[in-house]
Amino acid sequence: MINADETRPPQRGGFQNINAAETVAPGGAVADAGASLHLMSGESVAGSYIINAMLSGQGKQSDVYLAKKWGKSYVVKVYHDGWHPSPQMQDFLMNVRHPNIAHIVECGEYQNRYFEIYEYYSEGTLETATDVTNAHIQNVIIPSINEGLNELHKHGIVHCDIKPSNLFYADNGKRVVIGDCGISGYANSNGKLVDAVRGTPEYAPRVRALLWSAAMSPAFDYGSFGLVLCRMILGRSLFSGMSVEEISRAWENGIELPSQIEGRFSSLVKGLITEDEEKRWGYTQVKRWCEGEFMRPVNRNIYARPTKERSTKPLIFGRFDGQTLSVSSLHQLANTIKSHWDQARKIVKRRELVDFVQQFDKSLPAQIRPLALCHDEDAAVFKLLLLLEKDSSRIFYCGKEYADLSSYVNSLSSGNDQIAIKFLCSGMLVSYLREMDYEQAQVDKLEQLIKKNTTADMTAICTICFALQGRTSITVFGVGVDSLDALVSAIVGRTTKEIDELIISDQFKAWLYRMGYDKELKHMNEL
Repeated sequence: MINADETRPPQRGGFQNINAAETVAPGGAVADAGASLHLMSGESVAGSYIINAMLSGQGKQSDVYLAKKWGKSYVVKVYHDGWHPSPQMQDFLMNVRHPNIAHIVECGEYQNRYFEIYEYYSEGTLETATDVTNAHIQNVIIPSINEGLNELHKHGIVHCDIKPSNLFYADNGKRVVIGDCGISGYANSNGKLVDAVRGTPEYAPRVRALLWSAAMSPAFDYGSFGLVLCRMILGRSLFSGMSVEEISRAWENGIELPSQIEGRFSSLVKGLITEDEEKRWGYTQVKRWCEGEFMRPVNRNIYARPTKERSTKPLIFGRFDGQTLSVSSLHQLANTIKSHWDQARKIVKRRELVDFVQQFDKSLPAQIRPLALCHDEDAAVFKLLLLLEKDSSRIFYCGKEYADLSSYVNSLSSGNDQIAIKFLCSGMLVSYLREMDYEQAQVDKLEQLIKKNTTADMTAICTICFALQGRTSITVFGVGVDSLDALVSAIVGRTTKEIDELIISDQFKAWLYRMGYDKELKHMNEL
C-alpha cells in the first residue's frame, strides 16, 4: 500500500530507451527494424551535436543516442532505413512550446536517414520511478499528463502510445513530459484516427482493436492514461506478464481493479479505463477530479460538448489607444509582455500580478515577488518571461526576439545589435542559460569570462561568442590553430605587416582570451 500522506518525489532510475516497450505497427504486426547506422562516439550529427553513446540497444523504428552541444545534453533519434516520420507531426513538435510535451529541437536527414533531436531528460521515466506516493501521483503525474494530452488533442493529434517509458520526469520530479510521438497521428474531422491501429498492448484500453484496423480517438489516449495510473499505484502493470491474447480475454471477461486502487483513485481509474469510450473520462473530468470534485466514473460523451471551465479573474495590463487591455491566462500574459515591454516594466511591480498568476500556479507568487525589488526593470521583465515560458528556448528581451541561443550568438557576433550586447552585459544571458539547464560547469566558466571582460568592445564580444560556440581554434592565414605552438607554425614566413594585422584583430584577441593566454595578450598590448 502506498502512503497517501507522503509527499516526497519518487526515486528514479536511469534514462530508458524511447521505444523500450514493444509497439504494435499497422495491421497488428510488430515493426521490423531496418538497417541502422550505428553511430560512433565523437561522430557529429547536424554539424554540432556530438554523439556520446547509444542510450540502449537497437529499436524497432530507430536508434537513440545521447549527444552534446555547447555542454548541453540532447537525445538524437536516428530512424532506420525505410522509416519516414510524418512531416506534419515533425512540424508540430518543432513549434510546440508546452511544459508537458517534448518538442523537437532540430530534424533533418543524415546519411540518408531521418533524424530528430530532443532535449535530454536525465531524471528518467515513469517506468524507472520507484517509491511513488499517492500525493505525487495526484499532484504531479496526473495534472502533467492531463495537460499534455489536452494540448495534443487540441491540435487534432492522438498519441497512440501513452505508457510509462514515454513519460519523462523534469524539474526534479515536479513535472512530467510526454515524449515519443513517433507513432502519433492526426484525427479526422470526426475526431477519429483511421489510417492504422497502433500502441502497446499492455497499455491499450481496447486491446482487440490492436489486432485489426480500427478507428482511434483521444479517448484511446485517456484509456492508456488510466492503465499508466494503475502501474504507478500498483508498482506493476495491470496486465504484467500477459500475452496479447490473454489481455484481450481479460477485457472481454471484465476487469476487477485490485484492492490497492481505492478511494478517489478508484473512481478516476474506472472513469478512464471504462470500455465504452463514449463514456470514458477526458480532460475536463480529470481536471475536475484534480480540483477535488467527487465524480462518478461513468459519464456522458465528453467529446460531444466541452464543460465550461472555471472562470478566472483577469489582469488589467493597461490602457492603449483609449482601450483597456486585459489578460486571462499565463500564455496571454507572456504574449502581451512581448508586445508591450514598456508597460510590462510597471506590471512586474504590481501586487495584482501575484494575485493573477496564483490562480494558475501556486508556486509562481514566491518566485515573482522578488522581481518587484529588482533595480534593473528589463531584467525583472525578462525573468518573469522565463518563469512563464520555462520550456521555451527562445530569447525575448527589450522587444527583440531570438529563435534560440545560436540565433542570439550570431546576432551578438555582428557587434551591431545593441539589445544583444545589453542582454550580455546585464547578466541575463547567464540567467537564461541556467534556467535552460545548460551544464553548470560550463555556465560558471562563461560567467567568469563575462566578469573578466566587463566592457562591451568587440574583443570581449568575440570572446563570449567563442565560448558559447565551444570553439577552441581559429583560422590564421588559412590554417586552423588551437595552441601557441600551432600559432607559431602558422605565422612562420609571414610578413611583419601581416602579423601586425593579425595581432590587432578582435577575433585573434578573443581567441587568446578564450584559450587562457591572458599574459601573452597583455604582453602584446604593451608592445
